[in-house]
Amino acid sequence: MQILNAPVASSKFRHLKFLNIYLAGLHSHRDYDYLSLVSFLDASPLLEKFVLLVSRVQSKYDWFEGDPSSLRQMSEHRHRNLKSVKISSFCPQKSMLELARHILENATSLECLTLDTTPISHRCSGDMLDRKCPPLETECIRDAHKSNLAVRKYIEGKVNSTVKLNLLGPCSRCYAL
Repeated sequence: MQILNAPVASSKFRHLKFLNIYLAGLHSHRDYDYLSLVSFLDASPLLEKFVLLVSRVQSKYDWFEGDPSSLRQMSEHRHRNLKSVKISSFCPQKSMLELARHILENATSLECLTLDTTPISHRCSGDMLDRKCPPLETECIRDAHKSNLAVRKYIEGKVNSTVKLNLLGPCSRCYAL
């Protein structure tokens, strides 16, 4: 099986304002380079909203627990119109941290960054008291909590005062450790 990273976009999506990317089947691979998705941002100069939906990322990948200065940085790629970014199944895999930090450092109009540490199919059912969230394995809950800690360590310090950081995790009403 071969892992394919995003190709360098040779043509531009000159009028693209909204981009949703769904990556499925990556849950057992630790080698996918999420930072390579920057090529789509570069190819879309009018992009305002970027949503990255990742199928469940299992804890079998390498959690990054190192010096933030060892994280890769791409040369200046300004994303002047990007206002809203959401990444689902966010985890402290090195290249995913690098992607989030790249967006924070280079999206000059960014208003909101949402990092959802739960699998995309496990969002809370809502405010109704009698409804429960879909079942979630204890391992997923622990991974989400580890991801929250990584966001605090590697991401929060990069958030500009004009950017709202939304950190979503397992529903506290349905899941507790």
